[in-house]
Amino acid sequence: MQMSEQTNPGIQKARQFDIDWLRVILFGLLIWFHYAVFSLDQIDGEENNMDLLNIPLFIVLGVMHQWRLAALFVISGMGTAFAFRKRTLKTYVKERIVRLGLPLIFVTYFLFFGVFSPFKTLLGFFVIFPGEEGMPYGHLWFVYNLLIYSILLSPLFAHVNNHPEGRIVECVRSILRIRYGMGILMMPSIILAINGILFKPWAFGEVGMWWEFPRYLLFFLFGYLLISAKEEYYEALERIRVPITIVTPILVILWCLLEGFSKVPNVMQGGWAQDGYAPFTLSTTIATIVQSLHAWFWCLLIFSWASKFLNKPNNWLSYLNEAVYPAYIVHFHLTFLPIGIFGFLGIGYYAGLSIGTILVFIGVLICFESARRAAYFRAVFGMKGNSDEVVKIYPYNEMKSRNHQILFAVLCHIITVLMIFGLNIMLISGGILLNES
Repeated sequence: MQMSEQTNPGIQKARQFDIDWLRVILFGLLIWFHYAVFSLDQIDGEENNMDLLNIPLFIVLGVMHQWRLAALFVISGMGTAFAFRKRTLKTYVKERIVRLGLPLIFVTYFLFFGVFSPFKTLLGFFVIFPGEEGMPYGHLWFVYNLLIYSILLSPLFAHVNNHPEGRIVECVRSILRIRYGMGILMMPSIILAINGILFKPWAFGEVGMWWEFPRYLLFFLFGYLLISAKEEYYEALERIRVPITIVTPILVILWCLLEGFSKVPNVMQGGWAQDGYAPFTLSTTIATIVQSLHAWFWCLLIFSWASKFLNKPNNWLSYLNEAVYPAYIVHFHLTFLPIGIFGFLGIGYYAGLSIGTILVFIGVLICFESARRAAYFRAVFGMKGNSDEVVKIYPYNEMKSRNHQILFAVLCHIITVLMIFGLNIMLISGGILLNES
């Protein structure tokens, strides 16, 4: 099942800028989301706390959590379709292992202290659904799942790529051509709802485990298939843009009502059968259907408007797109220290959220600027290329002397090593301050 090394004629269209912009925007929202969620305890500690004023925050966080990761997995699937264009199956799998696996191992052992218990940490990679407390890779569960999905689905992806006009792609196109866009609206939603109805009752789904594991795999697969359909996908987005903009807010209201007033605990998160409730009831089925529609419609909503307004080049896009992966890797360590400091000082939640988010953004860009100039650290921070890419970056590209480049390279590697130690210190210090505040 090998692909030709020539560009696949099935995906001739140039990479869409809207997909890259969405990737940047959604990972930016991830930084804000994590800061907002991990500092929620500071709301409870505020005096004269007015619960009504906090309701919009909890609605935004709850609604966003239903679709932001789903959209990122769809985007990852779309990116995979582009990545397959000039690769064999073997080359693709090898590149995925390097691009996803190296940062995963590095973060686990050197940013989450796995180096102090190497064998136990290694075993943690092979535990199926270990729970949030048992993940040695921490917030990189997204990368962990993505690596598994990429390997599991690679034979199917290779088949689709080798047969761009075959039955699978033609089936996707037929769905996309269904009148009024009902195909792209309903078919993925039905598949997602079936997954939720069958698997959600049995265990709490969190951080991509249990029933969420096949759920995110489906989003990843949908992204690949939609891009493989080429123009039909963007034509479908054009048809549904207005109706989905009208329907999605209605689904938000329904989701909030079902989440807030359901008699079944964790009706959106899953696992109610463990609490003695019937696994399959009319109310849980309706809630799961609404949840599936809600998540998928949000994805289509942002994709449809992004294709209209963001599908254009920008001088900052390539820079920000390269910064996304390193920023995702380090943002967790940069988040807890300002939360702990602001909590210890008694600064209000919303003031801390505003200032702290800005500080984290500045911090991740500083870390990115350091790591991108250290050739031997680029791969473990999720960046492509080594010295061949570094020499294109200022001030390497301004240096005439090779000796000057070497000296500066040594300095950049020393700074990056110090940065890694600094990130560990920030994580530990943030944890201590949070416990005291």
